[in-house]
Amino acid sequence: MEIGVDIIEINRIKDACSRKKFKDRFFTARELAEISGRKSYHTHLAGKFAAKEAVAKALGTGFSDMKWKDIEILSDISGKPIVSIAGKALEIFKSKNFKSMLVTISHSKEYAIAFAVALGGAADESSKSLYHEEDGSNSR
Repeated sequence: MEIGVDIIEINRIKDACSRKKFKDRFFTARELAEISGRKSYHTHLAGKFAAKEAVAKALGTGFSDMKWKDIEILSDISGKPIVSIAGKALEIFKSKNFKSMLVTISHSKEYAIAFAVALGGAADESSKSLYHEEDGSNSR
């Protein structure tokens, strides 16, 4: 299991949308269509942006080896965010033996935040507890 979190100022996304290629570079057509016409368009877009960042962090790589569109944040019928991955992100997901990716998004008037959890995968040293159950001591 691995985790990732990200927070973004909604106004940064709103300002970035004034640049011609911003949305095309960072979001899929399905992501944009899903929130098209919403009153809180930029708030939802910021949430999707933060969720993509959180997923990339949970994968352990950030966006150094993948494209932003490799991670797609959509919503199920109830509005719950779901993650769809492709390309290099999918290769990384499979190579680490993850089984699923969960994400949650929240926002206030000024910020959007997302938290992602990659379930499954091989345990590594960074995931091990510092607490020793057998003697109750801390390893530090």
